[in-house]
Amino acid sequence: MIERIAHITDLHLDEEFPFNDQVSARKRLDAILRDIKGENIDYIICTGDIGENEGIPYFFEQVKSNTLSITLGNHDKFDAISKYHDVGADHTSKKIYRSTLKAYYKFIFLDSSSGTIDGQQLDWLKKELISTKPIVIFMHHPIIGLNVKVDEIGKLKNRNELTDILTGTTNVIHIYCGHYHMEDTLVHKNIIQYITPAVAFQIKKSSDSITLDTSISGYRIIQIEKSEISSKVKLLSNAD
Repeated sequence: MIERIAHITDLHLDEEFPFNDQVSARKRLDAILRDIKGENIDYIICTGDIGENEGIPYFFEQVKSNTLSITLGNHDKFDAISKYHDVGADHTSKKIYRSTLKAYYKFIFLDSSSGTIDGQQLDWLKKELISTKPIVIFMHHPIIGLNVKVDEIGKLKNRNELTDILTGTTNVIHIYCGHYHMEDTLVHKNIIQYITPAVAFQIKKSSDSITLDTSISGYRIIQIEKSEISSKVKLLSNAD
């Protein structure tokens, strides 16, 4: 059996920056969802920065016919999102995280919305990593750093601690994340990290400046066939 997942991230619906209107980011999401319909996708995983205000119900309305999993990004608020999607919601810590066991892999969803992985999640994660199966982690922030300006200002605060926990296992760990609004793949020991382009807009790779590209929208298709996992990025130009 082949399983195909659409990984979307960084939608930024109805936020003032950089579009200053309610239309542009929504049109990008609509275009991505139309493309997903033609790709024989089993379900959608969104790794955060969904949006704000009326952009939140708009998102959940557009994807209501899809099987959906989410993690929260640094622009997301637990109370605003959890009333639409509360699978894995911890109402005490106000975080959304969980795991699910697949036939050949274990999926782990982490909540880095506070810019860190809190101690409660770390303790939980250590137990979840005890598995004979390869691990697939979905989260908003990358763990392995890049030599880009956005990494300097937006990195996960305790990524070294998290990296030590992950590299301390014998499992192969695939990480699918967003946050940096660009495509990238990095390998560090037993970790393979895939950064997926943003739905809303991209940030050009640069070590000394942050330059936006609002003409490109993107997402990633992840394919799992038994013990083989692969992915490809799809970019949509002229996103409006």
